[in-house]
Amino acid sequence: MDKVNKAWLKGDINFYFRYKRKILEKMIEGSCLNVGCGDHLINNATNIDENATALPYKDNSYNTIILSDVIEHIEDWEKAVHEAIRVSNKKVILTVPAYKWLWSNYDKELGHYRRYHKKDIVNFLKKYPDLKYKVGYLFGPLLPLVWMRKFSSGKTPNLPKFVDKMFYGLSHIKLPFGSTLMIEIKK
Repeated sequence: MDKVNKAWLKGDINFYFRYKRKILEKMIEGSCLNVGCGDHLINNATNIDENATALPYKDNSYNTIILSDVIEHIEDWEKAVHEAIRVSNKKVILTVPAYKWLWSNYDKELGHYRRYHKKDIVNFLKKYPDLKYKVGYLFGPLLPLVWMRKFSSGKTPNLPKFVDKMFYGLSHIKLPFGSTLMIEIKK
């Protein structure tokens, strides 16, 4: 994943990860564990790239747990979310690729097992009736481009810096749909 996305800007972190990091850092409450982060580190967090389905921490060890673009890479994604809920004492934040109908060669190239509909997450969270959650979307204005990517070979071309800056600006526009789901789960 990191190799593909870094290639867009010849080694720089692209708009997608810069914008998500900005949002995630604002959402952190207290101590934070960022699980499965690879090179995408969050400031003021413990950043680990360990097995998300068996976290080596006691129950309620961190206030905030982040699984950003992680669970789509895990066969048993529900176990990973359960682990995050177990280790958190305040909130869990997830980001995942949205809409199964957007599945493409690009997802395969990134090592995804799936994309998600909002109902997939909501139905899973019904197993935890004491939790409160909010589900929203990111990158709505870019959804047509993600849809068009379905019809490409899956290879991602390098992204010129001016296009990256334009996409970063468009990312700030909030719409009731998008290419990424963001889920905030509160205990």
